[in-house]
Amino acid sequence: MGELKGLRPLSVVGYYTVLALIALASLGPVAWVVLSSLKTNPQILSNAGSLPDPLSFDGYINAFTQVDLTRALLNTFIYAVGGTMGAMVTGFLAAYPTSRLFFRGRRLAIVAFSVALAIPLVGLIVPEFFIVRYLGLFDSKLGLILFYTGMFFPLSFVIMRAFLVSLPFEMEEAATIDGAGYFTILARIVAPLAFPGLITVAVLVFIFIWNEYFFAQLLTISFENLNVQVTLAEFRSSFQRDTAAQLAGTTVAMSVPIITFLFLQRYVISGLTAGASR
Repeated sequence: MGELKGLRPLSVVGYYTVLALIALASLGPVAWVVLSSLKTNPQILSNAGSLPDPLSFDGYINAFTQVDLTRALLNTFIYAVGGTMGAMVTGFLAAYPTSRLFFRGRRLAIVAFSVALAIPLVGLIVPEFFIVRYLGLFDSKLGLILFYTGMFFPLSFVIMRAFLVSLPFEMEEAATIDGAGYFTILARIVAPLAFPGLITVAVLVFIFIWNEYFFAQLLTISFENLNVQVTLAEFRSSFQRDTAAQLAGTTVAMSVPIITFLFLQRYVISGLTAGASR
């Protein structure tokens, strides 16, 4: 609130009005999806802007019966957790030596890992597809988990390195003098201190993977391996008239990352702002 003290009352009102409009524009579609999922199909088609009257849960029932939404949610959870753990661990192991140690090629490694974050993966579709297929990982859960690990490694590295640079080095020096090994220091000293940064990476990568559609469709084809986003798209094409069921499935799918972020947002904010003053 300190940045608002020097503003005039009218300026403050305008400031909050703009923020309210932005919030309304962002949350309006979400609220519409949630409310429409509690309607019947005739109610949605006849008056899309009205409130559900009466409440109907037929869309949720159809979403879990007409399409195996439970399987899709479980697949997405496996991909999100596996890819998040892979990106978080590899990013942490790469960020620590580049933020603490000095060795030949250190700057090159930092630049290479950081620049990889700016490379548009869509432009690498063909080699990515053939590499995954050559390794025998096409249409497999392991293949998609490893792909997501590599896809989000640069993001994990950049965030973790910024956070580790902001941490004091004295405790690690004391542990080294006491004879602690490299991985002992990582596990018992650095990891607990870097917990907000690790949570930040985990939340961001988890949400990105949970909402990812393009590569999940590209690298999986069998019904047993589809994630929830691809399943909802197939559901729409198979049951075009059951709009309520699709909106119900969308509500269930988007509630997971929203709840995850709301519970862990303070760690995300502290992790993203770490190292900003350096």
